[in-house]
Amino acid sequence: MRGPKSWSFTKLVAGFTLLELLIAMAMGIVVMSGVVSVLVVSKSNYVTERELATLQENARFALKFLTEEVQMAGFNGCNDNALNIANSVNFSSADAWYLQGVGLQGFEEFTDETGRLTFPDDFEDAASYYSDAIVIRRGEQSGLRIAPGPPYHNPNSANIPLNGAHDIKPGTIMVISSADCQQTGVFQMSGPTNTTNNATNIVHNTGRGLNPGNCTKNLGGNFNCGSGTSSGSTYPPGSSLMRMSSQAFYIGTSAVGDGIPALFRMILSLDEANEAAIVNSEELVQGVELMQISYGVDLVGDDGLADQYMDASNGSMDWDAVVSVRINLRMRSIYGVYSDNVVYGEFMGIADTDISDRFMRQIIGTTIQLRNR
Repeated sequence: MRGPKSWSFTKLVAGFTLLELLIAMAMGIVVMSGVVSVLVVSKSNYVTERELATLQENARFALKFLTEEVQMAGFNGCNDNALNIANSVNFSSADAWYLQGVGLQGFEEFTDETGRLTFPDDFEDAASYYSDAIVIRRGEQSGLRIAPGPPYHNPNSANIPLNGAHDIKPGTIMVISSADCQQTGVFQMSGPTNTTNNATNIVHNTGRGLNPGNCTKNLGGNFNCGSGTSSGSTYPPGSSLMRMSSQAFYIGTSAVGDGIPALFRMILSLDEANEAAIVNSEELVQGVELMQISYGVDLVGDDGLADQYMDASNGSMDWDAVVSVRINLRMRSIYGVYSDNVVYGEFMGIADTDISDRFMRQIIGTTIQLRNR
């Protein structure tokens, strides 16, 4: 007998020819090239949109910050400027930009080292070429007023009784305005010397090693130390008292990153340990490359309207007559976003501010009406 029949199966194995492999590889390369291209374009668009958003956010912050400060220039607790300003603080007009009596003052851009001398010493070396600077001086609202009394303000003892407790420290530069808004005084607080934050008076005496100190107890009349006429004016109950705020805004180079432009401010501060008025610089926002400022001056009728806009260097400029400020900024992206150089023309007609590079730039501006003019 024969055994069971054995069967043999042959499996057919499918394969690719060389031509098919080449076609598949070519199709894969085409697809991958498309994917890579989409990714590159998406990343480029993302970077561009991110830089545009950052630029616009920085621009809004810069303009908002500058607007709020400029609007309050010259504030002293009154709606109008006082007829007389008595500045009893020892200072030199050459180096104490933060203690002068004018509420607003501008400085014109410079193009060489000689031009730097027109800027205050404290920030002339840090300020960038081709950009203006502006100084804002005002009082900071505090709610402090001279108490109804007795006792009353006594210029001989240099003592000012207040309507409440305060935490202000000796050495602070202060502004006092009479209740009728006819007289304003600027002085450096000399006491009381306790630091318990519950004092109910302020002293404006001379001596005590304050820096720069007071040249006189007098807070009446119209004078700066060494010039003008002073008097021992008594401030009546209801007169307001506040810290003095002095800020200088200028364009410099950011401490973060290489060559990134930024808006800076230098502010009046206090060294408590030495009871000294000092200034500190701080970086506000990156991407502000250039700043140009012009000032609306009320020349006719004293109606609070700008009759002409002038630069800070104009020989006819009267800072007391400035009623509005026009600020223009050229913003720059933090990083380059374009694959090729983009040409930008001169900013506000200023020579040598044209440029060609891969950064994004926009020009923004605003006109600000001063509230205290």
